[in-house]
Amino acid sequence: MKKMSTLEIGKMLGADVIGNTFVKGISVDSRHVSKDDLFVCLVGERVDGHDYAQNAIDKGATALLVDRQLDLNISQILVPDTLLGMFEFAKTYRNMLNIEAIAITGSNGKTSTKDILHSVLVNIAPTIATFENQNTEIGSCLTLFRMDETTKYGIFEMGLDLPGEIEKMLKLVKPTSAILTSLDQAHMDNFNDDIEVLAQEKFSIFETIEDKRRCFYQGDVSWFKDYATDHRSFGFKQDNEFVVHDVDIHGDKMDFRVNDRHYETNLLGTHQASNAAGAIALLRHLGVNDDVINHGLQNVMLTSMRTEIYTYKNATILFDAYKASPKSMEAALNLFEKYTSDAYRVIVLADMYQLGVGTEIHHHNVLNQAISQNTDKIFLLGEEFGRAHQNIEDESIIHFKTFEALKEAIQPYFETDTFILMKGSRYYELERLLEGE
Repeated sequence: MKKMSTLEIGKMLGADVIGNTFVKGISVDSRHVSKDDLFVCLVGERVDGHDYAQNAIDKGATALLVDRQLDLNISQILVPDTLLGMFEFAKTYRNMLNIEAIAITGSNGKTSTKDILHSVLVNIAPTIATFENQNTEIGSCLTLFRMDETTKYGIFEMGLDLPGEIEKMLKLVKPTSAILTSLDQAHMDNFNDDIEVLAQEKFSIFETIEDKRRCFYQGDVSWFKDYATDHRSFGFKQDNEFVVHDVDIHGDKMDFRVNDRHYETNLLGTHQASNAAGAIALLRHLGVNDDVINHGLQNVMLTSMRTEIYTYKNATILFDAYKASPKSMEAALNLFEKYTSDAYRVIVLADMYQLGVGTEIHHHNVLNQAISQNTDKIFLLGEEFGRAHQNIEDESIIHFKTFEALKEAIQPYFETDTFILMKGSRYYELERLLEGE
């Protein structure tokens, strides 16, 4: 963040200011305050940030954004509502930045696309991207405040759980280009169980960008095609502007082509080739050459819990359990099937959440895909997979009623040469299977 005085910030917000000092960053969590931060005392349903102001000061905060004066010897900016105050500050601060602001959304693949873009652009100029999973309105503010006058590229991941969330983030970020990665049944209960309503909300990420040639979408999604005008498409179908083909996974690398150009990445899975294609299309529009793109693609650092492959004890783990939807399940199973390994093969699947209408058939289809693969054991967790398993007689499939029972059963496989896929909703926190008993 640019170094600013509390008087300067107060003037922007039309707020009263007690004392004056300089701040170099913004924090909303007293556990993660850095020296010279402005600590925003957010008020939630259960927690009031004003109660943690002293903790923030102890960690190095030099000023507070508050809705009432606190009896503390520190500069304070007084606003009627600290959340709205932070949003207003973020909007004003965005206007002070001269950045290529890239917005990304989609049911699946937005975090990977963010990571791909960052891995390329950071080699060109100062680049800031959404930290981990801060893909909310508050997260967009925090991403903006990590930027300063040297920042050239800003990459903003935008999650969508409720109608209207994209619109709010667009007002903060003011994107100059955008990527829409995919459409899948997720959070359907919040969108009237209507996939078209969800598609329209996703596509709204392009609404404020005047030049639609800077808008890139996954063209294999028919709804997106229907909404597009001058927007640019990528995907596996031949009618896309950027066509992905010749995907080849070999060891820990993947080769693929976008139109007539060859690329290689350390990411695995055809879904990642699609994500990479969207990033490549935008990067080429920005004038980035293929040598720079390929260098970044070969060194992508993924946000944790997304398609990670690593060794745990004597087993190899394919871990992808930040979220679960029908298409992300399909992608994980496809990667598991294509990944070369002579080890004993185990699939661990936990329920998908908030799918809305069709939940039963989606779990049934995922289980059938798992059964069709060359695997030795399938472990299931959750009521929906339990129902899908009811009429299947197969001794290799075991449904567990509790997480504890699954954890006990999986432990011996970590001690042997086993290739294990772990995929499920964030609700289950499947990484706990890898923690000591």
